[in-house]
Amino acid sequence: MKRRPRAPTPHAVAWRDGVHVLGTAIWCDARRTRAVCFVSAADRTARAGHGQLIATAPTLALLGARADAHLAAPLHRPFSLGTTRLTLLPSGYGPGAAALLVDAGAGRVLYAGAVEPRRADLVPCETLVIAAPYGERHHAFAADAEARGVALCQQIAADRAVAAVLVSNPLRGLAVAERLAAAGLVVAGHRRIVDASQRLTAAGLPGPAVSRSVARADVLVWPIAERARMAAALGARPARTLLASGLACEREQVRALGVDAAVAWSGAADREGLLRFIAQSGAAAVAVTGPCAAAIAAAVGPRARVLGPPQQMALFAS
Repeated sequence: MKRRPRAPTPHAVAWRDGVHVLGTAIWCDARRTRAVCFVSAADRTARAGHGQLIATAPTLALLGARADAHLAAPLHRPFSLGTTRLTLLPSGYGPGAAALLVDAGAGRVLYAGAVEPRRADLVPCETLVIAAPYGERHHAFAADAEARGVALCQQIAADRAVAAVLVSNPLRGLAVAERLAAAGLVVAGHRRIVDASQRLTAAGLPGPAVSRSVARADVLVWPIAERARMAAALGARPARTLLASGLACEREQVRALGVDAAVAWSGAADREGLLRFIAQSGAAAVAVTGPCAAAIAAAVGPRARVLGPPQQMALFAS
């Protein structure tokens, strides 16, 4: 007796300048104006135009959005929007970053966005939506990359030089600054990173102490996009440059930046981390977004598809 072929899992999400959870009013990290938009992290979308944002309080503060005008949801505390039950979970990607669990009746949808599995919460779901900023075979991050990055900065400071740390964007810079400040280093940063920290503290939320002046700093945290202006910020201070990003796996990128050292210290998962996270979710359907979506979907197999490539924003919304 022949076994009937398994029916394909119905699509629970669709892409159109953002991810729409079908059967609900909820869009995730949408680029177009939507009535209700979940923001997984402050570098994933802009606040302008959306009716109501759903995000953690830190993400709303970083976007410059008024918490009383939007829905600042705490982690791990379910709430309802109409008949849809929602829960925000840590994604580990950076300050304020979260995943959204949607109980949509037909099945659970977990919009994870970009994740750092060691700091993320994972719950069983029928549909998983996950971002793959990294996912090619050469994207392999050492487990001790963060510790190595901190140790390098400490050594440079001990040599009476400034550790000039290049990061992918201000949200990543905020996370790196927070870790370096916790290690006892005096941190200066690009104005966008300073502004981000000040937005958190103005909202009564914890943020790292980041100065705009490098005069007494051990470390200067700076976005890659502003690399050309970093020398002016350093002035006469002796410095060594460090790339702290998953881009450290890209040899041509490292060579073009002309850094003294590169560490794959990333807020997002590498290839193996993504595949492990997907496998542990137990999801029958996996939708992958981002630059390496095709590579990850191919590795997962028939239950995975490429949904759409949201491009990471270089700067926070102003």
